[in-house]
Parts: sequence; C-alpha cells; structure tokens
Amino acid sequence: MGKCPFSFMHGVTSRNDNVESPAAQPMQANFMKSAADTFHTLDGHDELNEQMRMIDLTEEDLKLLRRTKPIVERNIDYITDQFYNSVLGVDKLEAIILEHSTIERLKKTLHEHIIEIFDGNVDDAYIAKRLLIANIHKRVGLEPKWYLSAFQNLQNVFIHVIYNETTNDDDRLLIVQTVTKLLNLEQQLVLEAYEKENIKEKEQQYQSVKNELKQKIAEFSGELIDLSIDTNAAVEQLVASSNEVNNTFQRTASSALESQGMAKNGREHLDNLTGQINRIYESTNEMELSVNELSNSSKQIQKIVAAVKDIADQTKILSLNATIEAARAGEHGRGFSVVAQEVSRLAEDTKSTVVRIGELTQKSGDLTGQVVEEIRKVQELTRSGKLQSIETSRLFTDIVDSMQSSTQEIVTVEEEIKILIQTIEGIGSTTAQTAASAEFFKSATDGL
Repeated sequence: MGKCPFSFMHGVTSRNDNVESPAAQPMQANFMKSAADTFHTLDGHDELNEQMRMIDLTEEDLKLLRRTKPIVERNIDYITDQFYNSVLGVDKLEAIILEHSTIERLKKTLHEHIIEIFDGNVDDAYIAKRLLIANIHKRVGLEPKWYLSAFQNLQNVFIHVIYNETTNDDDRLLIVQTVTKLLNLEQQLVLEAYEKENIKEKEQQYQSVKNELKQKIAEFSGELIDLSIDTNAAVEQLVASSNEVNNTFQRTASSALESQGMAKNGREHLDNLTGQINRIYESTNEMELSVNELSNSSKQIQKIVAAVKDIADQTKILSLNATIEAARAGEHGRGFSVVAQEVSRLAEDTKSTVVRIGELTQKSGDLTGQVVEEIRKVQELTRSGKLQSIETSRLFTDIVDSMQSSTQEIVTVEEEIKILIQTIEGIGSTTAQTAASAEFFKSATDGL
C-alpha cells in the first residue's frame, strides 16, 4: 500500500502537555543566527524562492535545523505517539488510516519524515516528495482541514519538545521560529499541490460534463432537426390537404350557388304553375256554371218538346175529325179531306221531329251530366294540385332559404380555411426556422 497521508502530517495537540519528553535535560547551545544570513534559493523555482523570501527562510535557518536534529531524534517516539494519539481520536481519520495502511507502519513513516525535515535540505527532491504527499492525501480522500489540524498539532508538539530541551529563551524563540518557517513552507507546498489537483479534477469533471453535454445537445439537436423535418413534412401535407379541402369547398360553394339559382327558378316556375292552376280552377268554375245553364236549357227544351208533342197529338186528332167530317160531306168535303190529310201528315212529322229532338235533348242532358261530373273531378284534381303546388312552393322556399344559409356558412368556412392555411404555412415557416436554429445549435456544440 501507499503511504497514508498521516505519515506526512506534522502535529497533534498533546493530550499530556505536562508530560516531559524522554530527553528533558536542558540543552546548552548557541543557536544565534549570523547577521549576514542569506535567503535560501532553488534554481528554476522563482515563485517558490519568493515564498521562502516572504517567510524569511535563510540558509542559517537550515543550518539551525541540522543543529536541532539531535533533539528531535531523542524525542521522535514521543512526537509520533502524541501525533497518532490525537489523530486516532477522530473516527473518520482512523477509518481512512485502517483502510489504507497500519498504525505501526505509519508511525515508522512519520518517524523518517520528521527526521528528514531536520536534515535541512530543501532541494528538488524535498519539494517533489512534498508534492507526492499531497497527491496521496488527495487520492485517499483526506480533506485539507484535517491536514491543517494535524499539522498544527505537530507544531505544538515540536514547541513542547523544544521548550523542554532548551533553557535559553532566545534559543527557544529562534528554534521555534525556524521550525515554524519550515512547517509553513511544507504546508504551502502541500496545499498548493492540493489546489492544483482540485483544479485538475474540476477541469476533468468540467470536460466530462462538457463532453456529455455536447453529446446530449448534439443528440437533442439531431432529434430536433429530425422532428422539425417530420413536422415540416406534416405541415406541408396538411397545407396540401387544406388546399384540397378549400378547393372542394369552393366547388361545393359554386354548386350550392348554382343549386340556389335553380331552386329560385323552380320556385318561380311553381309560382307560375300555381297561377295557371288557379286560372284553370276559375275556368272550370265558370264552365260548370255554363254547363249547368245548358242543362237547364235542355230541361226547358224537353218541356217545350213535350208541349209540342201534345199539340201534335191534338192536331192529329183534329185532322182525323176533319177527315171524318169531310167524308160525311161527300163531294163538298173532299178539299177539307186533303187539308186534313196534310195536317195529319204535318202533325206526324212534327211529332216525329219533336220526338227526335226530345231524344237528342235527353242525350245532350246525359252528356251534360257526365261533363258536369268530369268538371267536378277536374275541379277536385285542380284543387288538390293547387294545394300540392302551394306546399311544393313552400318547400322550395324553405330549400332556397336553407341553401342560402348553407351557402353563407360555406363561404364563412372557406374564409376560415384560408386563415387556417395561412396559419399552417406560418407554422411551417416557424418549423423551418426551428430546424435551421437546431442545425446552427448543433454546429455550435460541435465547436465547443
């Protein structure tokens, strides 16, 4: 396994601040720095050199660390024990340690790391190792706040050890300042690496999200283009169908107008027919009156015929009497006999003629009765035809009114269809613009 991040964390707050370190004997040494100290620098690390200059890390500080190394070596077990006693008090940190390493192994690693700090060699290898530490911390999921907390605890332990190992306040202050500088530099290196890793991770996440977004946008744009194409085709089909419906409506409207005109003509013809039927009905009424008068005349003639027949019969009787009287008169009555015979013959002819007239008038009366009956039938049919004509005329009027209303509705629907076609064409134009926008959108995402 790789080194746990706590191998490189520097500090715990001592749980037994009143416990002295194993080597608690005061140390008598001169740790005063020279007035001619120079800042420590590294080739090719301009920014890092500025950082070391800002915290006032000098070559003399590194020499002081090397002179302090024996103090740390004598107290190394105490320092590592105090560090891990604090760290293991946090459940989350203990879980990370046990997942990636063991306590004994990490104590050994921390032991080596602390001694290495006091070698006083701040070079490329030293910097690379601190950057590696930061990468390990990041990989195992150690948050910067725990790293900083542990570092502060480690610094507190160093100060405690230094105060137990030295008696001169100036020496103590100088060593504490030097140790603090180096620990601060290490924190800068690790946190900077933390930040770079975070930025790199965020860039990777951003790139991943960006690529996924591009893919989704491209898919969406493609679907939108396909949908726009399908919609445009459907709109075109709808426009074509609407135009066809509009043409059909126009033809229907034209036929309705023509039918309306024909219905009006039919109603006019029916009105004319009704007038003719009315005139026929009136004529039949007048004819009935004339026939009735003719019938009455026939009856009068029959009476006259009967009277003439009676006269003829009486004349014949008188002629017979005259003949008889002429025969009695002998030679003197012969002329009367001739006259009587002529009168008798005239009476016969008159009677025969009157009988013939009577027969004709009887027949004429019968025919007149039949004519009257037929006239009555014609009157009944005419009356029925008149009623039917009136009803038909009314129906034609209703048809004309209905057709006029339907024609008006068809015209209204035609106008609405024209508006609908314009609207659909507007939708088609908008759909085409949407497709163009989707194509542009897709091209734009390809350029991301």
